[in-house]
Amino acid sequence: MPRPMRGKILLIRRTYVTALALCVAVVAIFYVINHPALVGVSAGERPLPIYSVQREEQVISLTFNARNPEDRYTAQVMEALHIYGVRATFFVTGDWVRANGDLAAALSVRGHALMNLSDDYSFLKKMATTEMLHNIEACNDAIAAITGIRPTLFRAPYGEYDHNMVAAVHAMEMQAIQWNIDSGDRRGYDAQAIAGRVHDQAVSGGIVLLHSDLAQTALAIPDLIDGLFRAGYIPVLLSEMLP
Repeated sequence: MPRPMRGKILLIRRTYVTALALCVAVVAIFYVINHPALVGVSAGERPLPIYSVQREEQVISLTFNARNPEDRYTAQVMEALHIYGVRATFFVTGDWVRANGDLAAALSVRGHALMNLSDDYSFLKKMATTEMLHNIEACNDAIAAITGIRPTLFRAPYGEYDHNMVAAVHAMEMQAIQWNIDSGDRRGYDAQAIAGRVHDQAVSGGIVLLHSDLAQTALAIPDLIDGLFRAGYIPVLLSEMLP
């Protein structure tokens, strides 16, 4: 059989498998939402994201959101983390990955984790379930194409989620992640204030929200990590801290 025809067949098969997986996910979401006993002890419970983790050790996870395709600062953040030997989790959009493929690959090679922040930072809550699943899966595809690793963690754009979204993520065999330590970098705080806010809120098992595509965040990293080290905290990948 000619090679072009074989390529078309493989593409059709891949499209079919993806569509089938999404259909299964939709059914699973419907089942979970309508059978809440499966996700909690109480019949009134609904699935929620993870905000922090109970850990006896003084570990903490630095997580960075990156969504600006014209990113000028994540490379600087990566170099600062490298100097301190710290690995972090980067929640990135598909748009960011497609525009910054070399940087995404470099982050992965250095041991950082690239996770899902949606494909284009849309308000997913406003989407139909199937559209939302396609959006999340498109970001997974973009990350996997660069790193060879499919994301297992998801963070909702703007931190806005509902039970349907969390159930959708769970049906895709991913975990939904929020945070319990807000650095305030997106609010315009300077580097010193960003580091100070993280130090003041630091707790064992804490998840820190930062944005690597901001100048003030890149400048804050040295003082932020120095302060955590002095307080006895060990920054680890989020996947290493989760149960």
